[in-house]
Amino acid sequence: MGTNTVAFDPNQRFLRVVPGGNGILYAIQADGVLYWYRHLGWQTGSSSWANNGSGLQIGTAWHQFTNVLAGSDGQFFAFRADGTLLWYRYVLSNANTGAGGWDPASGSVIGSGFNRYKRIFGGFDNVLYCEDDDGNLFWYRYSAGNGSVGWANGGNGLQIGAGWKVFPYVWADPGGVIFGIHQNGDLNWWRRVVQNTSTGAGYWANGGNAIVVGSGWGSDSQITFWSNTSGVVYAINLDTSVTPGTDNALIWYHLLNSQNIDTAGASWANGGSGVQVGGGFTLQDSAALQGYPSALSTPQSGSVGIKVSTTFPNYTATVLRLAPSASGPVTVMSAASHTGHFKLLPSGYRSAGCGWSTDFTLSIPATWQSGVYSARLQSPTGVPHDVVFYVRPSAPQQNVAVVIPTNTYNAYNTWGGHDQYTVGQDGVQRVTTMMRPSMTTTTSGNGVISHTLFSDLFLLQWMTSQNIAFDCYTDLDVDGTGSTWLSHYKAVVLLSHPEYWTDVARQNLLDYLNGGGRAIVTGGNTLYERVAYSADRSAVIFRTPTGDRDVFDDAGEPTADVIGLDFNPASYMDFYPYQVMASHQFLNGTGLGVGGTFGATAYNGAASGWEVDGYAGTTPGTVVIASGLNPNGGGDMCQVPKPNNGWVFTTGSISFNGAIPYDAAIRQILTNVFAAAVA
Repeated sequence: MGTNTVAFDPNQRFLRVVPGGNGILYAIQADGVLYWYRHLGWQTGSSSWANNGSGLQIGTAWHQFTNVLAGSDGQFFAFRADGTLLWYRYVLSNANTGAGGWDPASGSVIGSGFNRYKRIFGGFDNVLYCEDDDGNLFWYRYSAGNGSVGWANGGNGLQIGAGWKVFPYVWADPGGVIFGIHQNGDLNWWRRVVQNTSTGAGYWANGGNAIVVGSGWGSDSQITFWSNTSGVVYAINLDTSVTPGTDNALIWYHLLNSQNIDTAGASWANGGSGVQVGGGFTLQDSAALQGYPSALSTPQSGSVGIKVSTTFPNYTATVLRLAPSASGPVTVMSAASHTGHFKLLPSGYRSAGCGWSTDFTLSIPATWQSGVYSARLQSPTGVPHDVVFYVRPSAPQQNVAVVIPTNTYNAYNTWGGHDQYTVGQDGVQRVTTMMRPSMTTTTSGNGVISHTLFSDLFLLQWMTSQNIAFDCYTDLDVDGTGSTWLSHYKAVVLLSHPEYWTDVARQNLLDYLNGGGRAIVTGGNTLYERVAYSADRSAVIFRTPTGDRDVFDDAGEPTADVIGLDFNPASYMDFYPYQVMASHQFLNGTGLGVGGTFGATAYNGAASGWEVDGYAGTTPGTVVIASGLNPNGGGDMCQVPKPNNGWVFTTGSISFNGAIPYDAAIRQILTNVFAAAVA
């Protein structure tokens, strides 16, 4: 372990728990130690465990993998960051103690190229389900079963589905059963019936339509989920105390008829209520290598400290510019090696911050472009972790300023288990530190719809490809010094989900617009909730002292006064194209007339959706250029006049930026908007 003398933090002991069937669980500790557990009460929900609940160590160095799956016969499928797939098999000699040994062929390479998939789940019946960046699902089956190379269907994935990105959590049970949690918290069931195991040919029960078998599931209540034979489902629950403690409760559920609910309807043991059957299973999938910056925003010629905790003896850090960039990350500082140091979390870390020491400091050259950057950490086997920070200009340099919605990124950051939407904290304000690793600043697709940084990069990369230069700021900058620099810009851009603003930041933006400024808002649910910063500006304070949402409209500060639109709560999690409502110069070159549609394809499904804003009807002279066709009201694309020749262009939709790579009409509209904004 090198300089790392502590194996794990009790708040984040495990990287993942891998089901092995019939109550067997394999738990990978943050330092790579692999433990065998068996829940003897897996069929009944009793709290009986092999070895009195103590894990039996059966392996080491399992933190080298980015994903691990297992079957019910001891086979493991271990994926490296480069897409290589390794095979292992643990052969039990005593199923009640975990005694056994490893097959001599363990560690054999049985596949490659799996890094082209964004999400891989399964393992039971030697079946792997692999999802690509478009949400298409592919079936693989490892047929050899002995460490040699042998796959059904010649090793080619068989596409069996599409549209899986709206399910943030998916996992499999034997017999083709798949569970998935929709973004809205519904637990869905499917079953893939394979008629030919050599080719994967078969069909979906219920015509491939999901059956909802539960509600209230997801990251607001639980950390992770898995199945373990015959409809038994486990979850690790979040602690629901007003001041959350350790998240370690293992909850058991049993869908009694998991193979045939399409004909019989769902039947749950215990009326569907979970039963706690264990504890101590704290989990954070980044716990082997993770970090955060000393400040989210740093100026050109400034510096930023990178604070890292890792169980690896060493790691590398490469500094990348994510934006401005036309087509992916640009290396601005080549890989440097660092000694690994493991660091424990202090009490109160979710609010007060992790308090980790700085491992290395980056000096920001004056020549670096203002933009989005990452210190990409990588373990010796390539396990990655991005520490994202933002470089603001030392003084305004371009015509366009982009405001990164870091308050939103923080509100939805579930690192450490809890974000501002976690259940159980009723009646209190929620203080979430910015001094922690982030789960919402992923820099590549992960097979799930996005409303945070990855979504925003669609717009920023397109802007770079069109030579639209910009300076970059964060929410914190708009609150802090926005009154001095905003007026230097011809246009200010707000991104996919600019939901949370302080009073000061809102007023600074309003003053800018009333002074003749122009805003380009390519998102939805804009300026919805009022927040504040802690005294040292290291944490965001959400909600009123009594725990109620602090909504601008309710506080007598309507969002419509700023951008002309208001949030439409009736429309949620559906995705539709826009329809042109009026002729407008921003449609020039698109070939679109009144009644025409655009934006039918996007990363999240279609351009109008998830959460949307609609024209409030309070700003004379507003032109509603297009409206989403969502049944309960879509995003309204408007030009809203402001004083002194200022205006606001809005798209009214969280999902809009995800359509940019797919839709020529949207790209042309944006070209027209930016040209008019800087004219």
